[in-house]
Amino acid sequence: MSTKRKTDGINEEGPDSIQQQVYLTALRRRFITLAEAKVIAGRDASARMAVWRLARRGRLVRVQEGLYAAVPPEHVRTDFEVDRYVLIDRAMASKGALAFHSALELHGTAYSRFTTVYYLAEKMRRPFEFQDIAYRVVWSPGLFGTMTLQRDGIAVPVTDKERTLLDCIRRPDLCGGLEEYLKSVEGFTLLSPVRMMDYLERFGERNLYQRAGFILSVLRDKIRVQDDLLEALRSRIGPTRCYLLPGEKRAGGRLVKEWNIYVPKNLPELMRFV
Repeated sequence: MSTKRKTDGINEEGPDSIQQQVYLTALRRRFITLAEAKVIAGRDASARMAVWRLARRGRLVRVQEGLYAAVPPEHVRTDFEVDRYVLIDRAMASKGALAFHSALELHGTAYSRFTTVYYLAEKMRRPFEFQDIAYRVVWSPGLFGTMTLQRDGIAVPVTDKERTLLDCIRRPDLCGGLEEYLKSVEGFTLLSPVRMMDYLERFGERNLYQRAGFILSVLRDKIRVQDDLLEALRSRIGPTRCYLLPGEKRAGGRLVKEWNIYVPKNLPELMRFV
């Protein structure tokens, strides 16, 4: 005669049921792949059956082919929202890092919360959506300047403050534009001059020294920028004038001679709200 035991909201046949093990593993990791379920089940068919039954009971939710999110027992059959940051990292097999506006959010400085999650990786993949959140992978030829942050016990990779600041200068379209950027990065106090200069050298973009120098100079009192860092950036200014915003036309900006850079004419107005 078979016996039943209730564990974490599941009634299964026997204490070592495959479904129970798959579900408990998914709960610990927040997500589970078919490959991981197969390791538990031993056979592909058994893994697929376990995942299918758990999904049918509302304990797993399919995110994409081969990847499922775990739904805690108390949230089964509810509008449970998965952790967006852990989701994209699992979808990318942790081969990259949260970046741009998503990094601002994870560092706790973002002025607004977006419905798009950005992930930096050396391998591209198509954007996708889940639970009304858009997920976008941005290609990067090299991954540096990353760290890990905890999300309820799960470590997720994210660009550090210095890299995030530079990434958003390079791609303001991925951080909500100049106003959102200025309001967000003012929370980045005590930046490391060593890391900042190292990352700038890695990027190898001459005008990035000018753009970063200008941003840090206007925010220097709020984020406590060291004079040595500003001097190091000034020493790298080239003879070519550049624009703070990519694609900005000269007629739409004013020249800041100190940094040899054109900035939007309405910048003082934007700065009043920072």
